[in-house]
Amino acid sequence: TVPTFSDESGNPSLLLKSLFQQEAIKRGVLFGAIHCISYSHSETDIDMTLAAYYEALLMLKKALDIGDVESLLDGPPVSQVFRPQI
Repeated sequence: TVPTFSDESGNPSLLLKSLFQQEAIKRGVLFGAIHCISYSHSETDIDMTLAAYYEALLMLKKALDIGDVESLLDGPPVSQVFRPQI
């Protein structure tokens, strides 16, 4: 699964993605772009991941409610890795 984060206009939001990743990492879940749950994950692993995502999504809601995502980031937001050549 590849989670996507969009602003209120439907445009991709690296700020929202950054906040979600930050909050997931704080709760022990590190990911780059995709999420691959497999049979090697225990029920405990899956429960921990779902709990981390729930808490991270609550932080996204808080950021959207206060209208300031960037103020909740501990560092700079992620940036686009691949850019189209012009």
